[in-house]
Amino acid sequence: MDSAEVSEIKRAFGVIAEGLHSEVSDVKRHVGVVAEGLRSEISDVKRHFGVLAEGLRSEIRQVAEGVSAVDARLSAFQTEVAREFEETRSMIRLSYTELDRRIRTLEAGHADLESRVERLEAR
Repeated sequence: MDSAEVSEIKRAFGVIAEGLHSEVSDVKRHVGVVAEGLRSEISDVKRHFGVLAEGLRSEIRQVAEGVSAVDARLSAFQTEVAREFEETRSMIRLSYTELDRRIRTLEAGHADLESRVERLEAR
């Protein structure tokens, strides 16, 4: 190989290298544009997710407040029902006591009447 062929090969490699360098620069620019677009889209997604997350937090707070209100009402209802049950038990005890007194009075009166009837019949 003589020096002219070597020079020609060097020139060809130089042209190829310059073409590759130009293509690599184009790819870098394109990758940069794509990366910037992705950053922008990721930023939009983050912003959108933040809005959705805040909306969910607000809804969760509303549900928690509702549950708290229902819990308070349920506790008050349970207290009221327990008090009413106790009042009912007291009234039933009082009614049974009154009924027992009346039955004993009737039984005593009946026994007294039976005794009088037996005495009358015995005469």
